[in-house]
Amino acid sequence: MKSIRAVFLIIAMCCWFVGISCHSTSPDEQSTASGTSSEERMVKAMVTEDIESRPASDTQVRTQVPNTIADVVAQVRPAVVSIAVVGSASDFFGRRPRIGGGTGFIVTSDGHVVTNDHVIQGAERIQVTIDDGEILEAKVMGRDPGTDLAVLKLDTDRRSFPTIQFADPENVVVGEWVIAIGNALGLPGGPTVTVGVVGALQRTLRVGNGYLGDLIQTDAAINDGNSGGPLVNTRGEVIGVNTIVVSSAQGIGFSVGSFTAVPVVRSLIEFGRVVWPWLGVSVEAVTMTRALELGLPVRGGVLVSYIWPSSPADKADLRTEDILIEMDGTPVSSVRVLQKLLRQRFHVGQEVEIKLIRKGEPMKTIVILKEMPRKH
Repeated sequence: MKSIRAVFLIIAMCCWFVGISCHSTSPDEQSTASGTSSEERMVKAMVTEDIESRPASDTQVRTQVPNTIADVVAQVRPAVVSIAVVGSASDFFGRRPRIGGGTGFIVTSDGHVVTNDHVIQGAERIQVTIDDGEILEAKVMGRDPGTDLAVLKLDTDRRSFPTIQFADPENVVVGEWVIAIGNALGLPGGPTVTVGVVGALQRTLRVGNGYLGDLIQTDAAINDGNSGGPLVNTRGEVIGVNTIVVSSAQGIGFSVGSFTAVPVVRSLIEFGRVVWPWLGVSVEAVTMTRALELGLPVRGGVLVSYIWPSSPADKADLRTEDILIEMDGTPVSSVRVLQKLLRQRFHVGQEVEIKLIRKGEPMKTIVILKEMPRKH
């Protein structure tokens, strides 16, 4: 009996001691014991109170987490349009109406729309449905089968359309997240959104009787109806125009990169066709392997592999295996630099001094650039 009373006495003393200790601990000591300082608890209380005092709308939630997929889609979607095309085709039974469609996106506030050339090919009437549901007629401003790009103009006096900007092609990298937006399969209910990464850059594919170059490869799903829609980065900038899905491959699609799309679109809006200066050569990079193979004295510049007859290069006496190293004082360090110079700096009819190396000897020549022939 005494032992039982002793146990109860010990328990009571422990409880009394613990109670005194808990009440006598300072607030700072309590917060330190729990791993949280008084300042941290104060900030936490302010944040909690701030969140709870605001209505939990979708917009406010998105602004707390910038650059989510939903943010980008919300930013880009108002400028994405659905395109319906009515044309006709002949067969054994005579001429029949042909109905097709695709996607596009608005690039100017007065209603210029970028899409694929194959989307509007053979069109007799084009209708564009913008994001708010309004249906507008559109006319073709220009088309370029060589790059599978076309520009439409919405038939309206409205001057306040939402737009999307193109990305700087130099900032596009393999592995970055991308979002494809378009009217996949022509399904109702608004555009379809798919997500992937940039799988490769500057791809070239054979399409019909020609080739498409400067293609961005992606695993973001691209289906029928997506053609002409934007492939955007996480900043909502267009890095490519969706154009091809390879049905024989698993999850591989291609978009025309902004390096090509920007000058093509600009030229189609200004001239109704692509007007680029033309040198008239096929070139390749001077890689280490190629330099060793041909015994070339340099490992820079671009190597001339073919010259079109009667072209500016032909008339300037350029030859195959010449190495172009400079144009009008600008070093030609790669094929892409040469393309950029021709598309953005020089103009048709301009005289350009070219520095080159031929059989190990430096040379100069003058070339007069002509307009690049385009298939129509």
